[in-house]
Amino acid sequence: MTIIIVDDPTSPNIGELMDRYAHRPDVRIRVNPVNSGASASRNRGLQESSAEWALFLDDDVTPEQNILVEAEKAIRSNPAAAGFVGNAQFPVADTIATAAIHLAGVTYFWDIAKKRADDPDLPWGVTANLIARRNVRDDVTFDLGFPKTGGGEDIDFCRRKRNYSIAHGGGGFYAAPNVVVTHPWWNKGQRYYWRFYMWSKGDGALVAKYPEYSYRQAAPTSAETLVLCVIFTTARCVFSLLQGNTKSVVLTLSIGTLVFASGLAANVVHDLYRHLWRNVDRLNEMKIALDSPSLVMATIESTIIRIISEYGRLVGMVERREFKYIGRSFDWFTDRAGDGPKTEENRNRVERLTVWLVLSAIVVLLVS
Repeated sequence: MTIIIVDDPTSPNIGELMDRYAHRPDVRIRVNPVNSGASASRNRGLQESSAEWALFLDDDVTPEQNILVEAEKAIRSNPAAAGFVGNAQFPVADTIATAAIHLAGVTYFWDIAKKRADDPDLPWGVTANLIARRNVRDDVTFDLGFPKTGGGEDIDFCRRKRNYSIAHGGGGFYAAPNVVVTHPWWNKGQRYYWRFYMWSKGDGALVAKYPEYSYRQAAPTSAETLVLCVIFTTARCVFSLLQGNTKSVVLTLSIGTLVFASGLAANVVHDLYRHLWRNVDRLNEMKIALDSPSLVMATIESTIIRIISEYGRLVGMVERREFKYIGRSFDWFTDRAGDGPKTEENRNRVERLTVWLVLSAIVVLLVS
């Protein structure tokens, strides 16, 4: 059975959807009375279903025609699994904007089933293409505490589903690389950074919710350091104003602005270094089709996306008053890949901060 949950009750396409499919006994269409968000809609889909297994698909994906056949093969191969992570692939990134999304790292887990096809216990999978066991009374649903637009709820769902299954003699989430959907570029490939900011506001909550999978950062993230720069500059200006020292205010603003710009420059320089030199071999896995000048521009834009994502996590922690978790990060692999990913992330943070401090020192010396 196909269950379609319409989360926007004002959509002008509901009538056409009903005309096409409402008469079919194998299609069930449900319209939320109000816009309830991704998690609430998926929960309603689970409630509407009576199946042993549920295959979650986003409304914008294009499934391969054999997706149910391949899903059945995966289930029969590992019938005790908690679920299966399908392969959500993107079209070739042939613009600066789409290549930047890849380089920023926000799409890494979308095709994790292909990257780690032999892993019997994947950390999690995106709900654009995710199979979950439904015929157990584990009381696991999507947590409505995460943002309505999504961000972190898929990881949380998979971890709780997996933990219940393991505790009761079952398996984890297996890779199902042949269960394939193609996900289009968001916003038709046009720039829209708000999505990544909101995702990060949500997934930042995983640090407090799963402290066993979080780790102390060796250095602040770029967003955290930029915010500290703004706070320090503002505080210094206020102090100078209270003393009536306008010259100090002007000097502080000048130095603060240059140090802030140095931070952005340091991030760009480091990302150019690691993407186009140190880890250039990884570009082949990203399906990017750009000439060298465009690839440089995409790398610069990826820096912006990454910092916006980091800022979203920081803002989310502050809004949730999770102050003691600032300076900690979530291990997306949940210890399934050892210390490698955490070590690399910490190395990147230290290197970026080092470049920033060097550039800032040069700026201060020149201004002084």
